[in-house]
Amino acid sequence: MRFTKIVATLGPATCSTENIERLAKAGVNVCRLNFSHGDYAVHGQTIENIKSVNKKGFSLGIMLDTKGPEVRTGDVKQPIKISAGEKVVFAFKPGLKQKMKVITVDYPKFSDDVRHARCILIDNGAIEFSVLKIEKNGSVIAKALEEGTIGSRRHVNLPGAHISLPSFTEKDWSDIRFGIERGVDFFATSFVRTGKDIKMLKVFLHKHKSEGEIIAKIETPQAVDNIDDIIDASDGIMVARGDLGAEVPFEQVPAIQEMIVAKCREKSKPVIVATHMLESMILSPMPTRAEVTDIAFAAKLQTDSTMLSGETTTGLYPFKAVAAMDRILRVSERVELRYREKQFLSFQQSLESDLPRREQALAASVLATKLRADAIISISKHGNTARAISHCRPLVPIHAFVEEDSMMRKLMLVWGIVPHSIDFSDEPEVTLNRALALFLKQPGVKRGDRIVIVSDIRTNDVPVMTIQIRTIS
Repeated sequence: MRFTKIVATLGPATCSTENIERLAKAGVNVCRLNFSHGDYAVHGQTIENIKSVNKKGFSLGIMLDTKGPEVRTGDVKQPIKISAGEKVVFAFKPGLKQKMKVITVDYPKFSDDVRHARCILIDNGAIEFSVLKIEKNGSVIAKALEEGTIGSRRHVNLPGAHISLPSFTEKDWSDIRFGIERGVDFFATSFVRTGKDIKMLKVFLHKHKSEGEIIAKIETPQAVDNIDDIIDASDGIMVARGDLGAEVPFEQVPAIQEMIVAKCREKSKPVIVATHMLESMILSPMPTRAEVTDIAFAAKLQTDSTMLSGETTTGLYPFKAVAAMDRILRVSERVELRYREKQFLSFQQSLESDLPRREQALAASVLATKLRADAIISISKHGNTARAISHCRPLVPIHAFVEEDSMMRKLMLVWGIVPHSIDFSDEPEVTLNRALALFLKQPGVKRGDRIVIVSDIRTNDVPVMTIQIRTIS
């Protein structure tokens, strides 16, 4: 089994029902829809396509990724060619008459915020500009440090500046309502700065009776500074290394990634490592060795999920990219098994076990590791016990039996969990038998397999938390 999950962004190359099914068979667990691109007709059809694939026995989660408060360049008829050392003008108002080339931006307070920026970056650093002068009319004179071209609607970063745009735009609220109506499982929020941003969205989701989970994207220095508050407020974290690497010095990104994954592990929150994981496979059928090492490092950190973006939206080899990520994760996990087995029992010393569920999860994980069990079976309506077991990172698959299909899809994001949905009975033993009957039908399950079962039994009409050890006969 592969423990680390795969999130794949859908786009023109992969949004058909046939291609989504191919992605699922290749190992994708969650489908991401990037609302920075596309319209409601396209996204609505894609969601329907995912749901139709799920009816065939898959459990793909659906993630809506908001555009967020971005700064972008204006529309141009032809890409603007820029030479290294050339001086240009950045301006909010179009039609500015200048001897230099004018690059319009869609942010009225651009000149105010650029005062605090180290530089201006286009397309996550494809072209860097140093700021020379800010004019009284609000235009900004800057010098290009590299040559390149600037097309329409290119992303602009101002490293070091605190952008004063609101956390959610009107488009974001409209997109979120669209996702609520269609029952998406996750809402990934762009350019989060504090836990208050997450709490604001939680109130909105609760008001509209949505059970969708909130994934906070870490893309700004403010978010890194407030990471503990954001983790506490959210349901999960995405380390969005593209914009993050443009907003902070790029050499700091690996350390920030490792710190965030560790904090999420401590607090039992799923974490996704995203952006540029197999970037070369947009155009090449083979990954670079640096990309292979990057994914292996994410697996070594025991991140819950790794994510593909352009590789599966417009790339030439989307299915090869998923297959490559799957292979790298599997091999990397196997290499780590011996080291992790020695490390595992010492992990229990650092685990906060103040809750009975944590105690139960830790005990089941230790038992499964010491006995070299083939699987852990968790029976819990809302999947909380399975999440607690996943937090312990046992060395065996966790088969989680929950009541709702929506909860099953949400568990597709979490490390090591194989989710199933069953009907729960008032009698725990009846529920357990239903779970075991479904488990016995899983590929690879055979006579003689030893399993650890975490469930409730009824004693004197009172449910009691139990851990059982059984051998399949």
